[in-house]
Amino acid sequence: MKEFFYQSLKIYCRTVLSFYFKKIQVHNIEPVPPGPVIFVSNHQNAFLDAIVFGCTTYRTPWFLTRANVFQKDFVKKLFHTLKMTPVYRFRDGFGTLRKNDEVIENCIQLLSQGEAILLFGEGNHDEHWRLRPLQKGFARIAIAAEEKNNWALGLTIVPVGLQYDSHSAFRSRVLVTTGSPISVKKILPPNLSAPEQLEFLVDQLHTAIEPLMLHIEQPDYEKKRDYFLQNRIIKSNLIDQLKSDQEIVSTTPPVSEIKIDPNKIISKSTPWWNPIFIYSFINHLLPRIIIHAVIKSKVKDPQFIGSLKFALGMVLVPLFYLTQTTLCLIISDSWAISGVYLLSLPVSVMLRD
Repeated sequence: MKEFFYQSLKIYCRTVLSFYFKKIQVHNIEPVPPGPVIFVSNHQNAFLDAIVFGCTTYRTPWFLTRANVFQKDFVKKLFHTLKMTPVYRFRDGFGTLRKNDEVIENCIQLLSQGEAILLFGEGNHDEHWRLRPLQKGFARIAIAAEEKNNWALGLTIVPVGLQYDSHSAFRSRVLVTTGSPISVKKILPPNLSAPEQLEFLVDQLHTAIEPLMLHIEQPDYEKKRDYFLQNRIIKSNLIDQLKSDQEIVSTTPPVSEIKIDPNKIISKSTPWWNPIFIYSFINHLLPRIIIHAVIKSKVKDPQFIGSLKFALGMVLVPLFYLTQTTLCLIISDSWAISGVYLLSLPVSVMLRD
């Protein structure tokens, strides 16, 4: 029953993602392997990152999620059904860090059973287009799992790059790239100390993830970002888009020579002249107002805007579809007209751009 619920929710989330994003493209540089796998990804868009990756891979990975959301027993049971397990951070209290030994042991058991785990290597989210230093958690789990199985587990680590055109805009685009699998047993040089093994794996994954995403160096990030946006060339294929974006960033001139013209920075224009857009806008106005009101009043961390838009939309929009279609049926007294109207609502979203 739990697996049925999980798979049903995954199908529904995948469907909603196809409406939320204008385009989702998956690029596997090499096939994602079966057996025990740790996916290590960059983290720019709160819990939407986990949803996007979980819905675009054939694997059903467990997600390591910050522990402060596991406060109530009901939530614990629900999140466990959704293959989510807690991980503790310094901000959760120094004493809680001891519980991470239990988390690591749980991950070892999952990997020993051939399961997959998704970790966000940076430890927290940040909406900037850059890869921050990776934490050592995934390396500890990987080495401990192999040691527990006498280095016969065959564990691989797969680097993941998530690249968004925009982190919060509706009908944006996202590229999901998985890199070449890294065999933990084969890649570790012999005679390294335990701390050196951790550092080695962290360095290897950082090197593997960075080419899979757009990385704009610090300092002066904002000015370099604006230069990139000013010179960006939009491409339909997101693999080509990433390569083009990386080329622009790699040829950024010294900051002192950058001249920014705000009028040249590419932004998504609103096609008010498009009748399909107008139809879609009017018929989705009420849930849009509610979603924006909730975000404005509740969201203090900008990185949660996109995630909350998606989560609220997947609940509110179907409810409004049913309500509006019921009103259409009452007014028209026609099942045919009401059915066509209901079908037109999601279609208008897909055709509005």
